[in-house]
Amino acid sequence: MIKRYGKSLHDIHEIKQNFIDQNDDFLKENLLLANVARQQPKRENCKNCHEQLKDASLFIKHDINYFLCENCNHLNGEFEDTPDFAKAVYVDEITSYSKNYSAEDEQKWNERVQKIYDPKAEFLLSCLIEEKSPIDMSVLDVGAGSGYFIKALMNHEFKSVQGYEVSDTQSSFANEMLQENKVRRIEIDGLVDRISNTDSEVVSMIGVLEHLTNPREILNTISKNPSIKYTYLSLPLFSFSVLFEIINEKYFNRHLSGGHTHLYTNESIEYFCKEFNFEIIGKWFFGIDAMDLFRFSLLKMNENKMNSLASEYFQEKFLSVIDDVQLSFDKAEFSSEVHIVLKNR
Repeated sequence: MIKRYGKSLHDIHEIKQNFIDQNDDFLKENLLLANVARQQPKRENCKNCHEQLKDASLFIKHDINYFLCENCNHLNGEFEDTPDFAKAVYVDEITSYSKNYSAEDEQKWNERVQKIYDPKAEFLLSCLIEEKSPIDMSVLDVGAGSGYFIKALMNHEFKSVQGYEVSDTQSSFANEMLQENKVRRIEIDGLVDRISNTDSEVVSMIGVLEHLTNPREILNTISKNPSIKYTYLSLPLFSFSVLFEIINEKYFNRHLSGGHTHLYTNESIEYFCKEFNFEIIGKWFFGIDAMDLFRFSLLKMNENKMNSLASEYFQEKFLSVIDDVQLSFDKAEFSSEVHIVLKNR
């Protein structure tokens, strides 16, 4: 199994600057979606293993309780992400969700592809490289968003790539940037049928599985399709970022908020791999917990009207070690994101 840790945060520092500049706006969206979540039915069963959840809250954030499943160690929010909730977030777009994952122009779009998505495509390729002609494998990108990963796959010479996306805004923007109709708009409840009938050899879901109302059904469908040989997932993890957010609720919470109503752990990932008969052939831990810590610290300094010279001094010193700080989180395997490549047995 290929195992990697870390990726420089300097590549995304400027991209994530809007989390500081627009903190108040993003915080309002946090609170709006938390309010929508609280209107949903209580979650009775674990999102990952479907075992009944015990009534022992680990912590409370934005007036929502969170529980660790005693069976698989998955972190579950108190309320279900129902189809109505998903529709409000991803289809009706009651917040600027799609704007957070799109770029203003072609130059910024290509910059995001280069800095964020090309490394993901390279990782997938490295995991498949021992297989016969991996670039000839067909790839289905589920939740293709604004087309970033599709472009990265094309940059790495994957020849047959297509995507599905539920957002009109993002699918239209993706095809405009790609200059091809690579991303098809589908209904949010049509995904199981599409995956069940695909003849693609690789299915990718970059930051998607955790947003689906039926992740267990999706994983089961993938495992039962004989055409699908590999699955590439990017998953958000219960991590240091969550702990930083708990003590910084009055600032924008990036990780455990909005569409993230539950988070994976190493144990819950191992659980679904065993249940659905997947073999992990590649794992890459890299998060942005240290960037969240930096952001919260800077916002607190600004709130306290700290001397600008002191603030600049902090930024200079912290940014000089930020990759080392994050690497320690990644090596502890308690960072905010993991990429895994699965072989369907």
